[in-house]
Order: sequence, then C-alpha cells, then structure tokens
Amino acid sequence: MRSIFSLFQKDNFRKLWLAQFLSQVAANMLIFALILHIYDLTKSATTISLVIIATSIPSVIFGPLSGVLSDRVRYKRVLLYTNVLRTLAAFLLIPATHNTLAILEIIFVMSAITQFFSPAELSSIPLVVDRTELVKANSIYMTTMYGSLIFGYGIAGPLQGAIGSIWLFVIVGAMFLISSISIFLMSEYDDKAPHTLLTVSNLAKTISAVWQETKNGVKYVSRAREISSPMARLAIGWAMLGAFIVLLPPFAEQYLLISTKMAGVILIVPAGFGLLTAAYLLNKNNSWNKSRIINWGFVVCGLGLLVMASYNLYAFLTFSLLIPILLMVILGFCAGLIYIASQTLLQLNSAGKMRGRVFGIAAMLINLAMGVPALFVGGIADLTSPVFTLVIVALLVIIYGTSLFFEDTETRMDNEYSNNQ
Repeated sequence: MRSIFSLFQKDNFRKLWLAQFLSQVAANMLIFALILHIYDLTKSATTISLVIIATSIPSVIFGPLSGVLSDRVRYKRVLLYTNVLRTLAAFLLIPATHNTLAILEIIFVMSAITQFFSPAELSSIPLVVDRTELVKANSIYMTTMYGSLIFGYGIAGPLQGAIGSIWLFVIVGAMFLISSISIFLMSEYDDKAPHTLLTVSNLAKTISAVWQETKNGVKYVSRAREISSPMARLAIGWAMLGAFIVLLPPFAEQYLLISTKMAGVILIVPAGFGLLTAAYLLNKNNSWNKSRIINWGFVVCGLGLLVMASYNLYAFLTFSLLIPILLMVILGFCAGLIYIASQTLLQLNSAGKMRGRVFGIAAMLINLAMGVPALFVGGIADLTSPVFTLVIVALLVIIYGTSLFFEDTETRMDNEYSNNQ
C-alpha cells in the first residue's frame, strides 16, 4: 500500500487524481440528483428514462470522435476546457430548476462534454507516472472511479433533501471549478509534435479516418464470435442497470415507503459495496471460468430482482427492509461479475491493434443499451406499475442468463487467449 500511495508524491499525478475525484463525484452526484429532481417534478418514470437517454446518447454520437480528437489536442487543454464548460453547465441548471426540457438539454450538453474529458484523462496517466508504475496508477484510477460512483450516488439524495436542488447545483459547479484549477496548476506533460495537432484543415480528414476505422472495427467484431458474445453480454448487463435505475425512485417511494432522497444511501451504496467485492474476488481468482460467471451473474440478478419485486409478500416482517438492502448487495456483486468478466474477455480475445476500436464500439453499445430500453421501461411503469415492470425485467434477465448456458462457445471464449499465445 505504501508503494501505491507514493504515487501521490508526484505533483502532476496528485493534481490529476484530485481533478478525477472531484469531477467524477460531481458528475455522479449530479446525475442521480437530477433523476430525483425530475421525478419529484413529474412523478413519472418516463422522464427518468429521458434523463438516462440524454446521458447516454452523446456517447454514441461523439464517442468515436472523442478519442481521436483528444489525441490531436494537448491533453491538459482538453481536461481544462471540458471542466470549465461543465462548470458553466452546472450553474446553468440553477435558472432551469423548474424547466424539465431545459434540464434535459443541459444534461445532454454535459454528457457530450464528458465524452472528450474521459479519453484525455486516461491518456494522461501514462504521461505523469513511470512505465513501471502504470499498474498502481490504474488501480488507483479504477478504485477512485468506483468509489466516486458509490459516494456520489449515496450522498446526492440526502444532500439534496437537506439544502435543496439549487444549492446542490452550486456545490457541483464549485467541484468542477476546483477540478479545473487543479488541472490548470499541472505542469506541461504532453509534448505533441505541432504537425499532429488538430487544425481546421485536417479536421475533415480526421473525421473521415475515424469513420473508416469505426466501420473496420464493426466488421472485425461481427466476424469474431469470441468478441461479439461477451460484448453483447456486457451491453445487456448495462441495459439491466439502466432499467433498474428508471424503476428505483418510484419503487422505493411507492412500495418500500422510503423517501427518494434516501434511496441512494439505503439501496445504491450497498450495491456499490457488492460491486467492489466482486472486483476484489475476480482479481484474486483469475482462473475462474469467466463465461460461466457471467451466466450465473445474470440468473442470480434476475432472481434477485424477482424477490425485490415481491416485497409486498414479506413487507409485514419487522425486518422487511433489510431484505431489499441485502438483495442490493447481491445484485451489485452479480452485476460486478458480469461487467468485469465480460470486459476481461474482450481484452483477452481482442487483437492488440484492434483493441481500441473494440472498446469504442463496446462503449457505444453500452450507452445505447442503457438508453433505449430505459425509455420503454419508463413508459410501461407509468402505464402499469413499477412492480409489474420489475417482474418483466427480472424474467427477461433470468431467461437470457439461462439461454447463455446453451451456447457452445463459452469454453472457447475463455480459452481463446491462451490458444493464441
């Protein structure tokens, strides 16, 4: 542990990490607070779906370009400009507090800006630490990412309930601003050659090249079963998460009888700890059959959602609320198994020169998977009930997870990497 924390003695790494922590906590806190805020305004699950769509669609539109364009601009400038723009966008939410359409438009803009921040941030890490320290630096990055997700989603509701949405937007804007200052104070670390930088004249060529590379990547993925299969599982796993996020506020308020402001602390934080546990166990047990882990993850997630939807059957118990909390730990654990194992299979089975394009396509699919099904889930929940919709989602997840056991490519996917050595 001492060697990991020694990285914080590096001035640029420390400032980059502070910017990452503040911006990710701010972004996660804001998105969950806006979900709760819009639900309080409309009492409609469909509007929650629109928040998810406004968050995810920019990745599909700008995702393929963001990495390439970030490589053509000095990373420090990308990080600084995007955080300044997110600061302004957060403050724009203040006059738009009661305007649902304006809030959705600002969410879309902020998500589009974030598409350019993330690749520049990841690309900066190898430039601010030594090559031998990359594993430690990436471990800190991943831990911070998961930790900021748990902390941001957990604190958003109680903080919003205590000080109101407007002051929460002020705090989020201030966090983005401090993150910008931290980046501004970094010394120059990215010495791109002038001829590689983005200009108006080479912008069209850059966009054309990105489009061609994306098409080549799609062809590569579609022809490689050992890549398309885990990619599909990863996308469907995120679709399951998107559907659950849409249903969480109305289900918590109408059936668990807890304030939507406390849903993050009571339900999401336990799920976050389950996810971290899955990450730890998978790291310790690399020999586990990843395909079967994914399959069982889906089946157990579906069963957990089914038990969650049946809350009224055991609501009379004095400790009834402990059951959904325990279920959230299990759901977080199984979701973590699905995400991490699927991503690992993609890394192992992708050719080195195609890996970037594979994960670019995976990112687009994940965001489409979160956004599009969420819209239908919200509409069905408004027309019927959150419980009925949750039962449908649970049954679909169970059926999908069970069907995966009948695929004859599971063993080949796990062994593909070793066979190619």
